[in-house]
Amino acid sequence: MAPIRLGVIGLSAKGGWAATDLIPPIFHPLLADKYTLTALCTSSERSAKAAVAKYSPLAGRTVKGYYDKQGPTDIAHDPEVDMVVVSVKVPDHYDAVMPAIEAGKKVFMEWTPGRDLDETLRIALAAKEKGVQSMVAAQSVYAAYVRKVKEIIDSGKIGKVLSTTLNTSGPFFGKITIPSYDYVFDIDKGVTIITIPIGHFLFSLRDVLGTFAEVSATGAIRIPTAHVIDMASGKLVGEPITNKTTHDQVVISGTLKGRVPEHDGIVVNIHCQGGPSVDDPFRWVIYGEDGIIEVKSTKDMPGAHISTHEKLVYLNGEKVEVEETELDKTLGNTGKAWLEFSKGQDNGKYDSLESGADIYRVLDAALTSIREGSKIVL
Repeated sequence: MAPIRLGVIGLSAKGGWAATDLIPPIFHPLLADKYTLTALCTSSERSAKAAVAKYSPLAGRTVKGYYDKQGPTDIAHDPEVDMVVVSVKVPDHYDAVMPAIEAGKKVFMEWTPGRDLDETLRIALAAKEKGVQSMVAAQSVYAAYVRKVKEIIDSGKIGKVLSTTLNTSGPFFGKITIPSYDYVFDIDKGVTIITIPIGHFLFSLRDVLGTFAEVSATGAIRIPTAHVIDMASGKLVGEPITNKTTHDQVVISGTLKGRVPEHDGIVVNIHCQGGPSVDDPFRWVIYGEDGIIEVKSTKDMPGAHISTHEKLVYLNGEKVEVEETELDKTLGNTGKAWLEFSKGQDNGKYDSLESGADIYRVLDAALTSIREGSKIVL
């Protein structure tokens, strides 16, 4: 099969998620015959030229550079692009992806697909009606620790699962953030501790235990003022942000519709806070009748990186070896997602826009519960 020709919206020479995590795996020998980079799109002609200069040698060909507001339409109609990858700020996702869907191109979207449930559903419906093969960024499901936790549960070592709790954090959602994240304090932009850290976790929760059947949530703004900091210099940038509308404390609880019937009714409690954690930035505990599984990260694996970093697993207080396959070591979670997508809709294990919309329904239910002070049945 000929490799899938990628056009990447948001691939910059200066960095960003596409440059640091998303695109590097396609140049690995295990994926090099499955994907090729043929085009990219940035915000300006100057940045497009810089990105073309950087990525053309890696791609082994001259990569086309598109830019500005017309760029997503141009890249969608490029006959040498089979798949459009959207890796820009969430508020720009809809306008970036719709030309590709309308052109019938395969699409990849960073999480979340839309800034809210309505946008996400419109994107997913458009892709379904066009018969477009799609993938959303749900890298956490490929983690070796997720595989190990599921294996322990299925082995019966902790008996019937009774409940599960998660305590985690989003470092840039508290009192400081970085310039590229300065929009996260506006809830209408769609990037919050609910949609990002918790959203990524729900994919793993679904694969290990199940999905929410009912949701009750509480949210609070305990840190009313935030500051933007330049990480290189350590200096504050611009004026303090005093009109925050995104929560920096969120608790979501409810019960699950189990992955298997025995898991129906598992009680779930998730607490996520904005800002660096003073304790473990990620602690997931699964309580069974006969034992406890604990999943932890360390200070250098913050909670916001739920989807990309491996974790430590403990069974009844004793550390468990998490076996990593060759694919785990060489491709990482993002590379494994690309590998699964290359197998096609019938054989690959990956999340589409449609399954991503199912996860977003839970997030929207949590937001509704916070607003209305009610329990939402899904």
